[in-house]
Amino acid sequence: MSEQLLKAILRLFAVVAREDDVTQQERDQIRRFLDEHLSRTSVESYLKLFDEYIHGLPPRTGELTEELASVENLCREVNAQLTQKQKVVIVLELINIIQADGNISPREEALLNAIGENFKIPTADIEAIKIFIRGQNAKALDNDHILIVDASPAGQIHKAHHLERAHLNGFVAVLHVAQAELYFIKYLGGTDVYLNGVPVKSGRIGVLAVGSMLRWEKDEPVYYGDILNRFKKFGSYPRLSFEGRNISFKFKNGKLGLREVSLAEESGNLIALMGGSGAGKSTLLHVLNGSDGPSQGQVLINGIDIHKEPKKIEGVIGFVPQDDLLIEDLTVYQNLYFAAKLCFSDKPETEIDTLVMKVLEDLGLAETKDLKVGSPLRKTISGGQRKRLNIGLELLREPAVLFCDEPTSGLSSRDSENIIDLLKELSLKGKLVFAVIHQPSSDIFKMFDKLLILDSGGYQIYYGNPVDSIVYFKKSINLVNSDEGECHECGNVNPEQIFNIIETKVINEYGHFTNERKISAEQWNTIFKNNYRPFSVETSKEVPHSTLNIPTRFKQAHLFSMRDIQAKIHNRQYMIINLLEAPVLAFILAFIVRYYNVDDKLLTGYSFGKNLNLPAYLFMSVIVALFMGLTVSAEEIIRDRKILKREAFLHLSRSSYILSKISILFILSAIQTLAFVAVGNYILEIKGMFFHHWFILFSAACFANLLGLNISSAFNSAVTIYILIPLLLIPQLILSGVVVKFDKLNPSIGNSATVPLVGDLMASRWAFEAAMVSQFKDNRYEREFYVYDKVMADADYQKVYFIPEIETKLQYCLNNFRSTDAEVKARVTTDLELIRREVSETLEDTGQKLDALARLTPTQFDSVTYASVTGYLEHLKKYYVNRYNSADQSKEKKLYDLTNTPEKQEAFNAYREAYHNEAIMELVKNLQETHRIVEMDGKLIQKIYPIYKDPDPEHAIDFNAQFYMPAKHFMSRNIDTFYFNTGVIWSMSLVLALMLYFDVLRRIIDGIGNLSNPLYRKK
Repeated sequence: MSEQLLKAILRLFAVVAREDDVTQQERDQIRRFLDEHLSRTSVESYLKLFDEYIHGLPPRTGELTEELASVENLCREVNAQLTQKQKVVIVLELINIIQADGNISPREEALLNAIGENFKIPTADIEAIKIFIRGQNAKALDNDHILIVDASPAGQIHKAHHLERAHLNGFVAVLHVAQAELYFIKYLGGTDVYLNGVPVKSGRIGVLAVGSMLRWEKDEPVYYGDILNRFKKFGSYPRLSFEGRNISFKFKNGKLGLREVSLAEESGNLIALMGGSGAGKSTLLHVLNGSDGPSQGQVLINGIDIHKEPKKIEGVIGFVPQDDLLIEDLTVYQNLYFAAKLCFSDKPETEIDTLVMKVLEDLGLAETKDLKVGSPLRKTISGGQRKRLNIGLELLREPAVLFCDEPTSGLSSRDSENIIDLLKELSLKGKLVFAVIHQPSSDIFKMFDKLLILDSGGYQIYYGNPVDSIVYFKKSINLVNSDEGECHECGNVNPEQIFNIIETKVINEYGHFTNERKISAEQWNTIFKNNYRPFSVETSKEVPHSTLNIPTRFKQAHLFSMRDIQAKIHNRQYMIINLLEAPVLAFILAFIVRYYNVDDKLLTGYSFGKNLNLPAYLFMSVIVALFMGLTVSAEEIIRDRKILKREAFLHLSRSSYILSKISILFILSAIQTLAFVAVGNYILEIKGMFFHHWFILFSAACFANLLGLNISSAFNSAVTIYILIPLLLIPQLILSGVVVKFDKLNPSIGNSATVPLVGDLMASRWAFEAAMVSQFKDNRYEREFYVYDKVMADADYQKVYFIPEIETKLQYCLNNFRSTDAEVKARVTTDLELIRREVSETLEDTGQKLDALARLTPTQFDSVTYASVTGYLEHLKKYYVNRYNSADQSKEKKLYDLTNTPEKQEAFNAYREAYHNEAIMELVKNLQETHRIVEMDGKLIQKIYPIYKDPDPEHAIDFNAQFYMPAKHFMSRNIDTFYFNTGVIWSMSLVLALMLYFDVLRRIIDGIGNLSNPLYRKK
């Protein structure tokens, strides 16, 4: 208290206490007040100063106007410097002073009321203070602001609260000033009463500090919590009983984490859970809140087993874990706003806003509401504010039972006290609060109503009043002054000495401490069981109160999406990088591959048709889409893992969360691939294929999004995820059919005829093939001539490669069909079977018949059969020559119509160069392949012109085909490669979405981890 403030208070006392003169009793009260606030040497000087103020007052005129004005001026002078608690104490001291002579005059009454009005203290509180100070017996103190502790049975006191203690001679009165949350104590009687170990003088009034305890012989102590319970007003909430009965918990490795822990509590208490590292505090918390089921025992809320009937207590329990549950890129307000929207589907927007603002004000965070939360490394709000905001996420829905795991961890002493103050305030409103606490200060320790201590191995070794615990453990080992729980002079307790006693080490013969404890955890548990008097609560029959009203799954998905979008928008660095990444990569890639031959005299500049790098560009575009899709999604779920645990605790929909993530990532991927295609196609002058290229890249990016979400869900470390990305991308590169051709792969995984299975599993294979086929077949130029080119290519293959190959095999058979060599005979048999199958298929295509076909067997084949089949092949060759010529003539006619003038010729050349790329044509026609027809599995495989080849399925559902084929066969029909391949990518994405929903990858990894655990295998 400053000197200026003390002088102002003394002037206020002087104005009010002066009647005709200050009595000796009033002077004694002034002296006592100064004794409590000043050193002994200063008291006399300030008493003289008080006398000077009395003598310096102007003579009384009989009118109160001037004195009231003086009082108001003095009140204004001190108002800004005093807390409400200090104002109440000053009013109490004033009443004590002016009634010291046994009388309060009308003038003093008027001045007192004026002071109360200026200090904003309700009249009812002032009246209660008067009754408390003047009352000399229990009946005179019968006021609803007062608690009486005496030996009289219940029912004799009507308005006041009452506690019966049979052996108390006299009574203890406790005044509760609700506005300032202050408790004053007064004792009148002959029993030796001790407050926190210090004798209480009869008739003296003192402030009842948090965690205080009143003791006298033969009676049970009166704890601070007992007093608070009498004044608590729980409003309309039903009473709640909470019981834990013989709870044991066994980990997966068989180790016991808890051993027969019991507790019984009810609404309005703040419970501390303490213990050494690894004692099982957090385990107990998770069993009590329903996150983990006990191996034996029960947890009951109003008689309902929370593990067997969780639906009945949905929304009743709140949980604040040790870790942050905040979304770092949202503001303080937005974190609470979205939490409220996900808990209260029935509240309108204005009510949600009012609720959020009220919680922010209660938490002292209203001024920081528009600040971004930030991370612990990039702080925007302090650690204490983060903790309060975490608690605020649960305060929104006002759970009847709240569990907090180390709420003060890592905070300063001031912030820690603020957090526990907040939890205490919640308990005073009728909530039941459990908090795991570590190394509490004296003030924090005394705020708790009950303390439960666990020792190593999950043994319960104490359950009762916090301050009593020190006495309990001191007496257990017969320490000197074991009756003293706290310091008599300062009133502080030292919780650390509890664990010093519990973990006292054995001293060896050299006087050094060993690692062996004097009393083991099991022995402490035995001592506890022998001394413990079980607490019991009456099981409430009321339905537990819950305000939780979860939105529909669709609305949850919408809220999750809006929350995620807001977070991403606030993260400017994230948005800038992700929005610029695609166009920048497109520019770099397109600029590098924009090739033209500067030595070609026929070229005046860049030409799309002559760019040899277009296939490389299309391939790298697919890889870039996969890369962007993976990187943008790889951390999405792992970053939210802690938040997901809370939302699972609230029974929010995982499918809604996943749907929101997928939706936002797909939108982002759509924007990225749109920007990529726009920039890349513009620089490389790719025309008319915008939608095809975009949809292919978008499909690949969405596949990568879901792949990234799966690994984000499955692994616990972001570092692990980013190590995995190359392992996922490199197979997409190698097995795409570009870097290494499918028929040039290791024979154990490769395939000469079609795309092998390992290739079919790669999204890059489907995307690149779709891009190449679509770019060649569906551009505006090729659409004009594709039908003619297809007929000509087929005819060319038949007459140049297929028929000569059949003729060669026929000649070999004719030359060797009489041979007795086993190897030659086997080849003749194979060749004849192949010829019969292949010729049979050509007969079906041409609609002709060949009687000699049946004689193409080793026993029937002869020169007549040879001549007959050779004649058919000559006829077939002419058939394909005619088809080729007919198609060629039609194409030439169309070309003539387009080029019959120099102007048309020039326009046509430009048109072709703008749409038709020679490098792409060479690849899709497979013109670089040296073996243009190969034999495999008794069939002739066409390797040239795959872009013109129709599927030739063996089954109704058979889409296994060569690379670059224009269509795939599926469900008895041919489907264009563009639509089929993108459909396959989306089908793969659907599989990944289902795997994500059922968390398949994480289950597999957890299963592998369990199998590698020797304790698990042994079990």
